[in-house]
Amino acid sequence: MGIMKHLLLIIALGLAACSTEAPESHTVRLGLASAPISLDPRFATDAASHKVQELMHCGLVKLGEDFLPQPNLATSWQHPDPYTWAFTLDANKKFHDGQKVTAQDVAATLHAVLDKNIASPLRAGFASIQDIIVDDSTHITLKLNKPDSSLLTRLNLGVLPAPEASKPHQAKHTVGCGVFKLDSWGNTLQLTRAQPNQESIQQISILTIKDPVTRALKLVRGEIDFTQNDLPPHLLPWLKKQKNLNITSQASTTFSYIGLNMLDPILKHQKVRKALALALDRNLLKQALFADLPTLGETVLTPNHWAATNISLTPFDIAKAETLLDKAGFPRNQDGVRFTLNYRTSTNPTRLRLVTAIADAWKKIGIDVSIESLEWGGFYARIKRGDFQMFSLSWVGITDPDIYRWMLHTEMQPPKGANRGRYSNPQVDEWLDKAAVSEDITARTVLYAKIQQQMAKDQVYIPLWYDAVVAVSGSRLKDFKPRNDGSLLPILNATLRTTHE
Repeated sequence: MGIMKHLLLIIALGLAACSTEAPESHTVRLGLASAPISLDPRFATDAASHKVQELMHCGLVKLGEDFLPQPNLATSWQHPDPYTWAFTLDANKKFHDGQKVTAQDVAATLHAVLDKNIASPLRAGFASIQDIIVDDSTHITLKLNKPDSSLLTRLNLGVLPAPEASKPHQAKHTVGCGVFKLDSWGNTLQLTRAQPNQESIQQISILTIKDPVTRALKLVRGEIDFTQNDLPPHLLPWLKKQKNLNITSQASTTFSYIGLNMLDPILKHQKVRKALALALDRNLLKQALFADLPTLGETVLTPNHWAATNISLTPFDIAKAETLLDKAGFPRNQDGVRFTLNYRTSTNPTRLRLVTAIADAWKKIGIDVSIESLEWGGFYARIKRGDFQMFSLSWVGITDPDIYRWMLHTEMQPPKGANRGRYSNPQVDEWLDKAAVSEDITARTVLYAKIQQQMAKDQVYIPLWYDAVVAVSGSRLKDFKPRNDGSLLPILNATLRTTHE
């Protein structure tokens, strides 16, 4: 309570001391906790980059809220056999520089992703493409070296103009064909609508505001109009009392978890991993730290996904955790400590509070935790290359069950894929390979059920929950309806109130 009173005092003083400069009437200002790492669709792996790129780029397909592909650059497609995909493109689509989007651009983008020298982190996801045939400017055919049931979903990859696609990674420069184009990127990332529409938002100013209290201050003062999933839950009760703010939330597709290094001398033991999971009272954590907004879960795909399976929730059982650690050969020493673990996290205050609470829970079963917090860029770089003992992260907006291949298959260990914990199970590899090529959705559902059940048995990671999408907007922004994947695309249908409304 004392911390909250202190926080409210800071906010009150800030409100009294600051004045607000009136924003441009056609510009919406978004506050993000971390800046996008890259605007290049060939290199988007972090959540912020993906969300911003959705506004700027378009792929052959786009994904609907039902997780199924819909037409985008491609108006239609055929799949005459397991090794062939043929697409017809919209002849009227243009890049932001005025050039028409052609099949040659699509081909160049895919060739770039597959180019070892360009080193796209998405390369493994397109490895099934053997040949790219440009039939004419609006028709392209992909020939595969093996059936790939998830390729269509991944073809939401943003397409670049052919000359741009041949260049190395361009983090802060891009030419897309989405609704918004890049205007500038200095202290603020400025996007402008490619085709002006006076009834819609014309510009988006994206500000990186790392500190959550500062973001709250800027929302209340009207210095930003919107933020989503970037405010700690303990601020929400106070923000709900502010008459000039609107807060909406819903269950999301973002799955939070604790990653584990399966090759670590301690964590390689399944009993140790299981004990760590059993020792966490997740209900208490989400109530105390996240306003009870998250929904407990055991696996990446949300329960309503066609490929999800029902897995019993891991219970909170301290006694069983202690027993498993003893059986694993890690008894308490004379100081009551079994071993020490290094836990890497970002400097995000909410993440730090979560990790501190987790460390406190594990201390009760004789495990010391050394917390190492790093700035986001450095933290994420280490996690991507598998340099950790354990860490906290989230899978954001997952829609395709092939995510399990990306994060579990032996061949997907860094730098090739996202099997950062170095998990390896030949039986799981076999199931993943079969699911990736099967054209039978019923058979795929059965295979993915086996995969998820084995994941839970092996305790590949420690599951936490599905985060809630929480959108907070000021009085200027209206008609923003959050999506379950936390996308910023609803901004396309939102509007700004005038001073007379």
